[in-house]
Amino acid sequence: MMYRNLTVAASLALALGVSACDQGLTDVNKNPNAPESVNPALLFPSAAVSSIARARSDMEITPSAFTHWPQYMAEYQYAEISYYQFRPTTADGWWANWYNGPIEDLEQALRQTRTRALPNMIGPILVVRAFDYSTMTGIWGDIPFSQAGKADSGIFTPIYDSQAAIYDSLLTNLKDANTMMDPNAVGASALGFGDQDPVYAGDLAKWKKFANSLRARLALNLSKANAAKAQAELAAAVAAGGFTSNADNAAITWPGDGVNNNPWCNTEKEGSCGGTRDDARMSVTFIDTLKSLSDPRLAVFARPVQDPTCGPAVSCTPVAAGDYRGMPNGLLPAKAGDWGPRSSRLGTQVFAPDQPSYFMTYAEFSFIKAEAAMRGWIPGGAASATQYYNEGITASMQQWGVDAASIATYLANPKVVLNTTSLATALPSIITQKWIAFYTQGFEAWSEWRRTGYPNLTPAANAVTTPASIPRRVIYPQTEQSFNNTNLQAAITAQGSDALETKLWIDKP
Repeated sequence: MMYRNLTVAASLALALGVSACDQGLTDVNKNPNAPESVNPALLFPSAAVSSIARARSDMEITPSAFTHWPQYMAEYQYAEISYYQFRPTTADGWWANWYNGPIEDLEQALRQTRTRALPNMIGPILVVRAFDYSTMTGIWGDIPFSQAGKADSGIFTPIYDSQAAIYDSLLTNLKDANTMMDPNAVGASALGFGDQDPVYAGDLAKWKKFANSLRARLALNLSKANAAKAQAELAAAVAAGGFTSNADNAAITWPGDGVNNNPWCNTEKEGSCGGTRDDARMSVTFIDTLKSLSDPRLAVFARPVQDPTCGPAVSCTPVAAGDYRGMPNGLLPAKAGDWGPRSSRLGTQVFAPDQPSYFMTYAEFSFIKAEAAMRGWIPGGAASATQYYNEGITASMQQWGVDAASIATYLANPKVVLNTTSLATALPSIITQKWIAFYTQGFEAWSEWRRTGYPNLTPAANAVTTPASIPRRVIYPQTEQSFNNTNLQAAITAQGSDALETKLWIDKP
């Protein structure tokens, strides 16, 4: 763990330009009137870290959509996000942060490493790039892709590619990434990122597992839109070899040194990183689910209420001192404000300075295999589905420090045991457990809810969507109306109304 922490700290220092290693990649033409090309050994660490900052902090940390829409959290101070009053300026910020940050760095790094034929660098770039673009297309649908990040080539108004075309390309990229990376390569083609890699510290075998696991995630995302392609891609990804333990988890492990901290710590007032926020509370949906299953992760994910009584709080049930309680999603400000001391706060481990931020975990890959086995897409049927399901639960609990005895008790709980009579009986439990395991990865939970309808979430009270419903996408940024409106309007025409309620191609059967 210490080695990984030091690697991240060094990579962050590189990203800030404190130091850099030449690695033979700086042979570029120098133009005194234009910036030089930046070394890929600097671009990639910066892009990997900023990718996590976009996906697991900008979009997750409250008040933000992806802790609230999957109903992990609720807001008692900035209540509008809980009832889906989405701010256009938020979309502007997310879009700019992706395209002007990791996407720009990855596209430049990819061009340079392809020019120099460096497969052990190209592979990790393609994997992080696939993570980024799959997240972005999951937010908006059609987005600039094939022409994105090419302003230095004179493309300032890129076309919007269809979600189907983006998925086709990303799945091919991930397949190619797995094939090209070679831990045993020699000579110039062996050159990789080494210790400057903030995810795996240069371990290409783990990068190959990440490529295959992410390919399986993207394949399963196609289960509604193109089931045949989903089955073929998922089976191939699993056969190629994905994560096999928590040691393979793709994450940024923050040093927690007061400079490079878990972004949630930088936000939370009660953390040690100087944060100021204390406006989020646990959702009644999440708390009640964990309590109904006697889930030992409850004590990790949340803290007991400060005030077990209800006072003026609406829809509140008194609890004993030391117990947990969530607040309803979607209360109007006048009522939401009564819930501050009466609903559980985030668990302290969630915002610990060194708590990792995850791209993808072994737990998720196990749940993917459980569903695939129940669908008959990979061998093993019900028996393998049960094995993978139990492995997913176990991996998640171990990830959060739950002891072996508590895990065994939980797996034996009749409410937890997987009913493998059919896909219809198994899927609710698989996705509900996946939802629990996705805590702090709310975008992934929202994506799974859109795909499967599980867990069975009720739209928040006072929802501003029409009809009242949990959002299916995010609106396009206002900035695109000013700078790329022709291509934006073509994308809107292709997809439907630019509204939170509009389903993406990937969510349509």
